[in-house]
Amino acid sequence: MATNTTGSVNADDSEFYGPVVGVNLGTIIYGRPPEETERQRLVAYLEQLSNSHRIMRVVGQGSSHLTSGIDLASAYMMLAVENRYRQMFLLTIDEFEVDQTDQFSIPEELSVDRCLPDQAIVRVAPNTADTLALFRAELVTETVLENPHLVLCGPPGSGKSTFAKHLVWALAQRGLDQINHYTGLLGWNDQRRLLPVLMPLRQLAGALVGKDLGLNGTSNIGLLLNAVCAHLQTQYWLDQPRKLLDAGLERSFKVLLVFDGLDEVPLDATTESLDRTSLLNFLYLFANCYDARILITCRSRAWTQEYHHITHWPMVELAPLTGGQITQFINNWLPLLHTKGLIEHEAIERYSEQLLHSLLDPQRTKLRKMAENPLLLSMMIFVMVRKGVLPRDRHSLYEEILQQLLGEWHVASRDGQNLGQAIGDEQITGEELRDQVLDRLCYQAHLNTTSKDGRGRIPSRELKAELMEYFARVNLADPYRAAERCVVYIDQCSGLIQPEDDGTVYAFAHLTLQEHSAGRHLVFYESLNQLLRLRRDDRWREPIFLGVGCLTKASLGAAKIEQVLTALVDPYAHEVGEMHRYDWYRDLVLAAELGADCNWGLLRGKQIQVDRIQRRLREGLGMLLNDYDHAQAALTHYHGQPMEPAPLLARERQKAAELLAGLGDPRYPIKIDQWLEETHQLSTKFGREGNHYWRYVPAGQYQIGGWKATDPTTSVVLQPYWVGRFMVTVEQYRAFINAGGYTNDAWWTPHGHAWKNDYQRHTPHLWDTQTAQEYVNQPVYGVTWYEAMAYCNWLSAQFGNLLPQGYRICLASEAEWEVAVSYNTHGFPQIAPWGNLPATPEHAVYDWSKAQRPLSVGLGLVGQAACGALDSVGNVWEWTSTPYQQGIHGVQQAVDDYDNWMVLRGGSHYEAGIYVFCALRLKGRPGNGTYNIGFRCLIAPRSYVSVG
Repeated sequence: MATNTTGSVNADDSEFYGPVVGVNLGTIIYGRPPEETERQRLVAYLEQLSNSHRIMRVVGQGSSHLTSGIDLASAYMMLAVENRYRQMFLLTIDEFEVDQTDQFSIPEELSVDRCLPDQAIVRVAPNTADTLALFRAELVTETVLENPHLVLCGPPGSGKSTFAKHLVWALAQRGLDQINHYTGLLGWNDQRRLLPVLMPLRQLAGALVGKDLGLNGTSNIGLLLNAVCAHLQTQYWLDQPRKLLDAGLERSFKVLLVFDGLDEVPLDATTESLDRTSLLNFLYLFANCYDARILITCRSRAWTQEYHHITHWPMVELAPLTGGQITQFINNWLPLLHTKGLIEHEAIERYSEQLLHSLLDPQRTKLRKMAENPLLLSMMIFVMVRKGVLPRDRHSLYEEILQQLLGEWHVASRDGQNLGQAIGDEQITGEELRDQVLDRLCYQAHLNTTSKDGRGRIPSRELKAELMEYFARVNLADPYRAAERCVVYIDQCSGLIQPEDDGTVYAFAHLTLQEHSAGRHLVFYESLNQLLRLRRDDRWREPIFLGVGCLTKASLGAAKIEQVLTALVDPYAHEVGEMHRYDWYRDLVLAAELGADCNWGLLRGKQIQVDRIQRRLREGLGMLLNDYDHAQAALTHYHGQPMEPAPLLARERQKAAELLAGLGDPRYPIKIDQWLEETHQLSTKFGREGNHYWRYVPAGQYQIGGWKATDPTTSVVLQPYWVGRFMVTVEQYRAFINAGGYTNDAWWTPHGHAWKNDYQRHTPHLWDTQTAQEYVNQPVYGVTWYEAMAYCNWLSAQFGNLLPQGYRICLASEAEWEVAVSYNTHGFPQIAPWGNLPATPEHAVYDWSKAQRPLSVGLGLVGQAACGALDSVGNVWEWTSTPYQQGIHGVQQAVDDYDNWMVLRGGSHYEAGIYVFCALRLKGRPGNGTYNIGFRCLIAPRSYVSVG
């Protein structure tokens, strides 16, 4: 990248020249052109800040290759956030209409697998009846600019800290008036300047420990400023930092304070650190006193509802890398490795093709999932460069990285000596040291870590003592001297563990590698009860996963894996005290995640009793998702009521539902005999009680419509009917396809048959996407009205004479839908299925989308209709059997076949919360199947009579 910082700048009537300027930012900070001493102080700070963060430390190739790191600006790639979008442009019907359907397919050249997030279309939504709006993902830089106070979350290795450092580096460069390709921030104009300050929250928590913060009275905000100034002085050699900081804070939102790593602050206070809650409260008080921009980074699982209620600041999550980003990442990194002498120029294209081929292999979906994480993708690149192939799972990948780093200790790299020669016994390898010494030290360091970035700090004396004890055990001559020589060698080859604080302590090069080694020791050498004690700590979640993954490669690992899984699914299988139901639910989720991560098929091959464990998981996770009392407690907790243990909020229950999909969701029928069992004895009780599939709605005269004061109401007389508890899922619809649903014309209406033949359809729109995601308990989407009718006709035929006379499986008329969804137990309609309270994520799925898909059925138990129907608002729109007309009035008659606009009801996951209510209504052409349309089945009479 360009390093020239020579330039000139005009400020009012004065002109400044020099190797660096900083006048524009100085004017912003001081409200006037800065005096020369002020400018020099600012320039010195920005230069030091820029130099401190222009190089990215690299993990994965070892000290002998990349000790100097790589250029951050050249390696960096734009990142996007989840569930936030920016409109790109509108299309009219004439522009997207194809053969009388309004299905719009995203052009391949604008797909997420081809483009970076600033160009890729990720969402298509109706704007009006005649236009479609096309959206792209919102970039992190745009989100930061839009929100003065923001919490940026993501899983380990997702790029949170790298983004923070790049943002600070770019702002420092812009403060020096260096605007170019590398310093441009997408969404920001070139005139935008901020004073950046970067400080690890672990360090801030350490600086504030033991101080009277005044959280219960008059807060002492000056303590925070003192800590930040001390950091600026020691880290960046800033002279008189308070003068610069005070000047910036006097100007509204001209300072950006980037506080990295909230999850690395201890939950409970220690002698060396403030606790996480107190620190967050103090930051909130500071934000109320100063108009400073604040960006906090945090691991996703560590950001809780409690913390949100402290600050009420928006939280966004980094989106996984898309195919376009993965391609760009590889294309950025391989040339950089060439410039470092790691690969030949002609190998760049070959490695790129091999990597992309492996990542797009449909048989290696886990590998593609791993590549969505920037850290793992960089490690994959290093492994590919070294070995030419990639492992299939995460723990194997980490093992390859660690073996790569340890292997460098075994080659001559210092004064012609390898590790064994330096120690005095060539039989001792890096792998031996790791197994016998480093893993245990790493475990202890992770257990007791107090470092600012979460990496464990191993005291030099402790490292020497452990090495000396090991060398004595293997009868090495002069263990003391051997330990000293080993430490000196590690100092020179610090790719894995690195000396810090002038060699008084050692730390792993990256937290992920530390977690891997700590997890190995935990599962191989510590007791099961110790693992269970640590499972609630977010810091130990990843080590447990990695350690259990390592067991799959160990000769006696199967017994330990079965022991761990059994202890989690059976609350009485271990000695950890009385188990609360909520804790057991979390253990079930953890067990299901561990099994999926290790691969259930592989575990079954190791003669682990997988069937018994999975049966217990199906029962327990099904119980969780059907637990109405728990859902009520989760709603109370969502509104800020502290609970210990806390119930699982919708976000955690979604994970449970996804895992249950892979195990076989027992909440709905799939096979015909299951349907027959559910339908054999239909309940005639109206209410939410019970988990039966068909929910009863009694006969009667009902008022529908009239949701607005100006809208008329319509009185309808309905015979009794039964509504499906859930919308039809991917798994249920797949049974229809497998039963010849698209080849047997008997199930298709005349218009539907013509549509199917005209378009040569064999599956719904976006079917491959839905089945590839493996979340088969989510509502099927992309189905047209014709396909929904064919499914109903097929299913109805399977029951023979079992249904009441004159009844069939069908789509609801608009009147039936509205009555089932809106009427309460007292016989009155209400705004939302749950009543008149505002929607929350505990009630329904709205404004919540990942990879253009709905979420699993049945998450919002507290949002179910009075009859017991779930997901009746939000998630996906539902086809009805009623032709569209302006307003709900006149005849509410269902049709068996139609070729014009039909009514859709209920809303979808793309709608905002203010649109989640019973009155929401849309029209759709019967041949239109899009990403947010599905359907629900009813058992109802063939025709309906309307009065009034």
